[in-house]
Amino acid sequence: MKRKPYILLISFMYGILFHLGNAAIPSYTNSLGISGTFVGFYLASAGLGLLVFATLWGALGDIKNRDHVLALVFFGYGIGQFLFGLFRGEYTLLIAALVSGTFFAGILVNLYSYINDSFKEEQDRNKMLSYAVSLYLLGGAIAYVLGGILADLLDPWFSGVFYIQAVLLVGFSIFIFFSKVDLVDTDHHLTRVYFWNVFRQAFRLPWVPIFTITLTFFISFSHSNVRRFLDYYVIDEGYSPTELGLVVFVAGLVSLVANLWIAPYFLRRMHNFRFLQIQFMFAPLLLLLAFRTADLMLGLYTFYMGYTLMLAIYEPTAISFMSDNRAVSQGVLVGVRQSIVGLGMTLGFITGGILYDIDRLYVFFLAIAFYVIVFLGFSVLIMLQYKEVKLYRSNFLKEVRK
Repeated sequence: MKRKPYILLISFMYGILFHLGNAAIPSYTNSLGISGTFVGFYLASAGLGLLVFATLWGALGDIKNRDHVLALVFFGYGIGQFLFGLFRGEYTLLIAALVSGTFFAGILVNLYSYINDSFKEEQDRNKMLSYAVSLYLLGGAIAYVLGGILADLLDPWFSGVFYIQAVLLVGFSIFIFFSKVDLVDTDHHLTRVYFWNVFRQAFRLPWVPIFTITLTFFISFSHSNVRRFLDYYVIDEGYSPTELGLVVFVAGLVSLVANLWIAPYFLRRMHNFRFLQIQFMFAPLLLLLAFRTADLMLGLYTFYMGYTLMLAIYEPTAISFMSDNRAVSQGVLVGVRQSIVGLGMTLGFITGGILYDIDRLYVFFLAIAFYVIVFLGFSVLIMLQYKEVKLYRSNFLKEVRK
């Protein structure tokens, strides 16, 4: 199979298969009488897996057959989801969620590594990264609709959604394992000694990446909570899983458009820091309006979509900045960033679960406060790096006038 269709297929199926059960989780845990605090721990399992295992999965893909590693990731996540549907107790469900979270950490790090190895030209590589991200966003949006419909059809047997998800994940893992593609795996020769020597660079990061990665913690903490506790909030407000799925599907389409067209347009015209400052100037306001609108669905389909647009263009903006920094290797730099993303998700979900038990809206209000901190952080960064930001804009205007 040719490498481009293969990578895009894995990206799309990752979006669908890894997110198929999400729309059913609120109804499932509510039917078991499980509180918001424990829900926070379940959701935090993905962040914990990313924090602890993302770099290890990447290293395993470097020294082993990356196709087989990807197959193992899909297979293991399927087992975790099967156990999540099988178990009924609070603590046994937590074990199942941790199994899923462990394997969840291995998908993107190996998918991105395949793209970096197989596409040496920067333009081709960036295009493939953009297509891959867009397709898994689209797949995730479709998964919410399908998962919501399945949950309504199988009500009250919500665990059936996770059994179906598990079968599909295991089936696709078999396809990956036996696929023959012309992908390049240039890192298969790396040894454990080489890996640890490179990993030490994580302790010698320049101050600008450290500053931006610190802000990434607040963003990951907040956005993870908003995305996943929105599922619970919509269900607890009396809406069906299908209605939830449709909201997330539209948000996914908005993210797709933002990632393919809006982010590239503005990244060419303004410095990353300025673009990030603008995003987090509007994001907290739009999120506040979404949950203060009297009609929840009206707020979600208007202001929340604007918020989704702002956060969708954050990711390519941040990754674009990372690719420009050559002080340390990209693997270490992005790996550290992903670990901080995982830390933000883990602490965010645990805190969010506790807050949701106190008052459903507190989760979203804390996110708004953190986004204000992020806006102030990028404003300070622009002042410190003003010459660089101004020069970037001046160079663009010179190109336009030519």
